[in-house]
Amino acid sequence: MASRVVRGGHALTEYLNAAKAAEPLYGDIQKHVLEAALRPSGRRQDVLHPSEMVKPDWCHLAAFHRLRLEVEPAEKRRTTFTRENIFQEGHETHTKWQRWLTEMGRLAGDWHCAVCDGYFWHDTTPAHCHECGAPSRCLTYAEVPLNAHPLRIGGTADGYSPQDAALIEIKTLGLGSLRYERPEYLERYTVPTDVGPVPDLTRLWRDFRRPLPSAVRQTQLYMYLASHFEDLPVDRTIFLYDFKSTQETKSFVVTYDESFSGPLIEAAAAIVDCVATDIAPRCNINSGSGCPSCLEFEEQK
Repeated sequence: MASRVVRGGHALTEYLNAAKAAEPLYGDIQKHVLEAALRPSGRRQDVLHPSEMVKPDWCHLAAFHRLRLEVEPAEKRRTTFTRENIFQEGHETHTKWQRWLTEMGRLAGDWHCAVCDGYFWHDTTPAHCHECGAPSRCLTYAEVPLNAHPLRIGGTADGYSPQDAALIEIKTLGLGSLRYERPEYLERYTVPTDVGPVPDLTRLWRDFRRPLPSAVRQTQLYMYLASHFEDLPVDRTIFLYDFKSTQETKSFVVTYDESFSGPLIEAAAAIVDCVATDIAPRCNINSGSGCPSCLEFEEQK
C-alpha cells in the first residue's frame, strides 16, 4: 500500500491534532477526511471558473497563469476537519433537494451511469441509461454543465427546470457565511446576553429575504452562459436555501439581467487573447506590485 503523506504547515498541524484525539476512532475519521481533502481535487485548471470570476478580487493575471500552465498555485490548502464537515453538509443538502426534484420529474441535466461510466443529457428523470440501458437505480444526477468554450469558461449549475425556465441553485446559510459576506446583517441581529453576544436566530432567518451577494453574481453569469452558449431558455434562477441552525427553508427568485455579465465576459475574452499570444496582462487588483493571487504563481516559477 502506498504511504500516506500530509505535507507540513497548517494541514500537518490539523492532522497531528487529529492523531491526539482521546477517542481513537474519532481521530481516525478526522485524519481520513483531512487526507482526502489534501489530495489533488481534480478540479479543472484549464478553464475560468464562474465562482472565481464573480469575486471582487478576481485577478486577471493569476487567471492567465493558471490557464497557461494548467496548474493550481503552489500554496498549500488551508483546511480543517470542521471546514470539511461544512462542505460535506453542503453536498448532502444538494443531494436531498435534487432527489426530491428527480422524484417529481422536474430536473433536467446530465446523468451519470455507474455501470458504463457514461454521461448523457435528459430533460426529466430518465428510466434507463441512454448509453448501456442500465436501469434508473444505476443513475445519479450530474448537474448542469455550463461552458463557453471560446472563452474557456466552465461551470456547473445545481439544477435546471425546463418547466420553470429556470436554473436552480441550492444553498445553505450559516453564521459563518453571514460573518464573511454580510457582517453588518449578522451584527444587526446579535443581542447581548449573560454569556456574551448571541445572534437572534429566529429574527435573523425571518428577515433574510434575498440570496447572498456572491450567489447572485455567480448565478447571473450562469444564466448568461446558459442562454448564449448552452441554448437553455432560462430567464430566472430559483434559489433553495436551508438554514443550518434550524433546518428551516426558503426560496428566492432572481431574474436574469444580462448587463451584469458583460464586463466579466470582456475580461475573459481579454485573458484568453493574452494566453494565445503569451503576453501576460497586468494585475487588475494591484498594478504596481501584484496581488496575493498572482504572486503565488510568480513564487513557483
